[in-house]
Amino acid sequence: MPWTDLTLFAGVPGWAIACVAVAHFIGFAIRGAFGFGSNMPIVLLTTWLLGPHHAILLVVLTASFAQLHLLPQGLKTADWRVARSLLAGLLAGTAAGVWLFTRLPADWLTLILGLLISAVVLMDRFRALDWLSASVDLRAPPVTVSLSVTSGLVGTVSGGGGIYFLVAYLKRVCPTPDLLRGTNLVLSGLFMLGRLVFVAAAGLLSRDLLAEAVLILPAVFLGTWTGTRFFRAATPRRFYAALQLLLLAAAVALMGRGLYRI
Repeated sequence: MPWTDLTLFAGVPGWAIACVAVAHFIGFAIRGAFGFGSNMPIVLLTTWLLGPHHAILLVVLTASFAQLHLLPQGLKTADWRVARSLLAGLLAGTAAGVWLFTRLPADWLTLILGLLISAVVLMDRFRALDWLSASVDLRAPPVTVSLSVTSGLVGTVSGGGGIYFLVAYLKRVCPTPDLLRGTNLVLSGLFMLGRLVFVAAAGLLSRDLLAEAVLILPAVFLGTWTGTRFFRAATPRRFYAALQLLLLAAAVALMGRGLYRI
């Protein structure tokens, strides 16, 4: 099919396309600030306008483009010991998630992910993870493999949110905001690129979808720039407070989405 015969956002009105661009700006401002987190809010907002599969596949492409811009920042500041311990499990879970994405509705997994995030945020808020880290080696292979496979699987099937599940763990093993953000950027970047490969191999991408992603890129890069400026201006205390609010909002949104669609 020639590129001149593209049909972009077929049947979607102009105001809805503008809303899709705004949703991408918001999502990538979050990613620029924290190193993760763009997919889930974008999917939550754009599913109402595009439908779930279209929304998820579009953000697979836009997030992959954005990571080419953000990944160098992560490469400089990531805790590579932590990143390496999680990467294989994350990619394995991603591959399994793409297979399930083509066969299963994501509603129950979305609800479960919201409940899991709520649990880890509450554990973090009441310092239950401090007690856990005193009795369990958080860097032990069974812990890292379990967390990374679950994150890749659920994040892929539900369209986003997998890295949210890892954040409470990463806060304990990455002692500074720079290390946390850098490790998030590396893990989420490789997760995005791995998912792009698996989605392409499954035959789920098209020229129309690629052109739509290119059309949205200005909002993606503007959001990324805005979030990066927030990170550089924020104190560690402000950074962690904003991160906790983000996680709580994500948990509530995921549970609401899951309950509504069930």
